[in-house]
Amino acid sequence: MKRLGLAVLLLLLLGAALLWTLEAHKAATGLRMHAQHTAPAALHAAGLRATWFGVTAVLLSDGEHAVFIDPFFSRPEGLLGLVTNRPLVPDEPRIAAALQDAGIGTLDAVLVSHSHYDHAMDAGVVARLTGAKLVGSESTANIGRGAGLPERQLLIAHPGQPLSIGSFTVRYVESRHAGATGGRPTGDITSPLQPPARYMDYKLGGAWSILMEHPLGRVLHHGSAGYVDGALAPYQADVVLLGVALIEDLPGYLQQVVDAVGARRVMPTHWDDFTRNLDRPLRPFPLTVDLPTFFGHLAQDRPDIEVSTFTLGQPALLFPAQ
Repeated sequence: MKRLGLAVLLLLLLGAALLWTLEAHKAATGLRMHAQHTAPAALHAAGLRATWFGVTAVLLSDGEHAVFIDPFFSRPEGLLGLVTNRPLVPDEPRIAAALQDAGIGTLDAVLVSHSHYDHAMDAGVVARLTGAKLVGSESTANIGRGAGLPERQLLIAHPGQPLSIGSFTVRYVESRHAGATGGRPTGDITSPLQPPARYMDYKLGGAWSILMEHPLGRVLHHGSAGYVDGALAPYQADVVLLGVALIEDLPGYLQQVVDAVGARRVMPTHWDDFTRNLDRPLRPFPLTVDLPTFFGHLAQDRPDIEVSTFTLGQPALLFPAQ
């Protein structure tokens, strides 16, 4: 009887592995079809460029001013630490090396969409190493304080309030975290978060869409696939950097985010398995990301919207200089 049970378990595991392999293959096909191909000359062309570093980490630069949203280079390996709520620390040598490799010396600001570890853990260190303002909620500010930032480098964002940062006008718009748990761990970080801290210490601190208006164009960073009904209706964006993990209602999500701002271009983010280091090949996060359905729905219901995917670490020209 025990042998029969073991055989059934092995068959289930084999079936799950085969299903994962098929889904991963379909996702990889979709990523290749929508890949953002940048000609070598365009890598240094004048204009506003976006560079993606996994999850929702995106650098926006016009060559003179730059903001970095949700930088995350530490990427602690494996799910076990997350499941068991182990202590973790930002990997400062890895962060410094990644910034150097990307040619990032100084930044005007580090913007944080919410304070979970995969969006905010490295933010204070990046701000300290680049001299940037750290912008976000009070929870994000407490991550910055724990990283040793002085108060002059901390900026609390308030809903809809325009912030002038370099050549950008930045607005934080209230949103919600995706998923049935509402973004666990929820709540706020109420005191300076001094590493080592546990995964669950990185509490949500509110979730935000971040609208960045630049003389060349408007970009909306929407990191988590939740939304507040009608919150984005007063705003416009040309490009949406759209988180695609844990989508529960894809038509509603696209309507409330992409359609609401009138975007003509969507670039998916937050699809990769962030429990793997960036020196390993990217793969979609198991179970929480359905790229084939995402690509298929846009192709069928919104064929006039351009969908393109980033190449890791390679600048994509969003708007050429005029």
